[in-house]
Order: sequence, then structure tokens, then C-alpha cells
Amino acid sequence: MTLPARLRTPEATQLLPGEVDHLLIDALVAWMIDGARPSGDASAIIDAICRRVVEAGVPVDRFALFMNTLHPNIAARRFRWTQSGGVEVNEVQLDIFSQQEYWQNPLPRVTTEGVSIRRRLTDPQALSEFLILAELRAEGFTDYLAQPLIFTTGETHASTWSTKHPLGFSLEQIDALDVLRRPLARLAEAYLLRLNAASILSTYIGRGGGEQILQGRVHRGDGEEIDAAILFTDLKDFTQLSNTLSGPQMVAILNDAFDIMVPPVEANGGEILKFLGDGFFAIFPYGGDRTMADAVKAASRTIMEGEARLAETELGRTVSFRSALHAGRFHYGNIGGANRLDFTAIGRPINYAARLLTCASDLSLHRVASAEVAQHLCCAPRVATEVPFKGFEGLQKIYVY
Repeated sequence: MTLPARLRTPEATQLLPGEVDHLLIDALVAWMIDGARPSGDASAIIDAICRRVVEAGVPVDRFALFMNTLHPNIAARRFRWTQSGGVEVNEVQLDIFSQQEYWQNPLPRVTTEGVSIRRRLTDPQALSEFLILAELRAEGFTDYLAQPLIFTTGETHASTWSTKHPLGFSLEQIDALDVLRRPLARLAEAYLLRLNAASILSTYIGRGGGEQILQGRVHRGDGEEIDAAILFTDLKDFTQLSNTLSGPQMVAILNDAFDIMVPPVEANGGEILKFLGDGFFAIFPYGGDRTMADAVKAASRTIMEGEARLAETELGRTVSFRSALHAGRFHYGNIGGANRLDFTAIGRPINYAARLLTCASDLSLHRVASAEVAQHLCCAPRVATEVPFKGFEGLQKIYVY
């Protein structure tokens, strides 16, 4: 009689086909329950899990983990592991849920019904049931297992295991993979919670503010003094437009305009701090290797690039942006009362930039900049006028470019 692998002596650990080293599986489960320390990297954890599963006698050649995300542009994140390629991470776009390719695969059923689906790919009848099965069979796979990963909230995501072993997975190996399902769900949930938190914070308050909040700066007054070029924009003739269009029409125009204007901000090293109705407030930090001149040039280049892109579109015949550019040191952190806080920028340079934009609107100017940054713009400026600013002493030179 052959002893089960868990009862063999160290001198007799050779596994028979289909057997599993349960001691290694138990050790893997314990490691996963302990948080898969010390690595905090999801790809490294997945690679370690898969390689230890193979070491325990389960012939996995392909593993995939699918998690729906809270993100304005991304529907899900997929980790895919193969023996030869390691881990690849892909972001799935929002239109995936309207594609036939998605709905003709096992995952919708796995996640909605909370059931595992196992199919032997050597069975011709199985290949016509789901699109992915025929694709895997064409690549040489012989067995496929999809499992629900049920979070503590009841939310369900999915993982899949595939093998090219001629005999496929044995029942003992399927049982071992099922043992891993629960600790894998806990790890996936912890990862997704942080990913979603970072995505939501970045989406609503900006990348830099989101990072600071995740690092624990959640109390009133928490923050730091930073140096940055400051860019304020708004939409020309917004009041007239909003008085003649419906709310949904105006929102659609703003979203389309921001879709054009925002990418150059990020491409030039800036960050949107706030959308201010018909405009936005962005900063371009400097310090270290990046000088104020670099930041100002990047900010002015951002406006030029955004305007050029907008002008090339049908929307550009209807709307255009006004902008104001300044730079300086200000407080970047939490402000608020009771349990409601805002992560924002406060200080004299912020006030000055806001006054610049108001001045541009009052005088029907297009792009304006302060005397402090004029010499660093990406194109030659000229003085347009000198005007007083409320709260600031003397006449202020207004440059246009």
C-alpha cells in the first residue's frame, strides 16, 4: 500500500502522478494567512504562490486572478502567471462588460453564482461551452478550473488555474487548489482595498494628496509647505453657455473639454488638485533637480498643448479656456471642521493666481502670467497692463503670451 504524501518520511517524498505534498500546501496556506510577508508586491506574492503550488505537486502552467476595481476608466485588473513568463498585469477597460467575449466565458457565472467551474479540455464537448476553453486547448492546455474568491463583504471575484499535464488535474490536486481559495481571497481583498482607496483618493483629490492621506496625514493641519507653479483655468463665456444649455448638455461639454485639457497636465509633470466648476486648478511642483523655471515652462507648455488639441476638435469651435499662471511656496494639506476635511492648497501664491484669473476674465485676456514667472514661459511674453489686486499692495503687471 502506498502511503499518502503527508505521511511519508523525508527519504520517500517522491510524489506519484496526481498526488500532492500536503505539508507544502499547509505551509503555503500558513504563509498566505500570515499576509504573505515580507513582500507587499502583488506580483511577487502571486509568483511565489504559483511556484510553491507547483513544488507541492500541482502541475499549474497558467494562473489568472481577476478583480473588479473602483476606477473611473478601468473596469478590472488581471494578473496572469505562467511558468515561463512569470506575472503579467493588465488593466481591463470599462467596455469589457458589453463585449460578447466576456459574457461567453466562465467568469460571469463564477462571480454571480459563487460556484467553481472545472472543465477537462480533452473533452470536445467542453470546448464549445466557453470561448476561453477552445483557446486554451489550442495552446496545449488539458484542464481548467475557475474559482470564486468571496470577500468578507460578499463581493465575489475570480481566479483560474490551468495545466498542460497529459492527465490534467487529479481530484487530490483540485482539492488542494480549493484549500488555497480562501486565503487567496483574503490576500486579494486586502490588496484591492488599498488599490481602490488609492484610486478613489487620486481621482477625487489628486495623486499627491491621495498619497499623503494613505500615509496617515488625515488630521486637521497635516500637510507640508511645497514650491510649485500654479495654474488656474476656466471656460470662456461659461455663464452664457450654461444659461442656454441643459445641465446634462453642459456636463457633457465640460467632460469632453477636460478629457482634452487634463492629459497634458499629467504628461508635463503636473497634478490636478481641483475641478472648479468650469475650470481646474493644477500645480507643477519643483525642487531638487527641477527648478521653478522648469515647472513654469512645463505649465505654460501644458496650456499651449491643451489649447492646440482642443482647437483641432469640433468642440473647439464652441469652447475655449482662459488661464492664469503664477508660482511660489504654499501650504499643501488638510483643512476643515469636525469630521469633514479637504486636502487643498492655501497661501499667498494661491490667492495671487486666483486674482490673475479674475483679472484675465475682467479684461477679456486669454493667457496671463505674473511678473515672477513671465521670463520662464515657453514663449515670449509681453506686458498687457498694470492693475491693482485686492489684498496686494501696488499695481501688478499682467503678462500675456
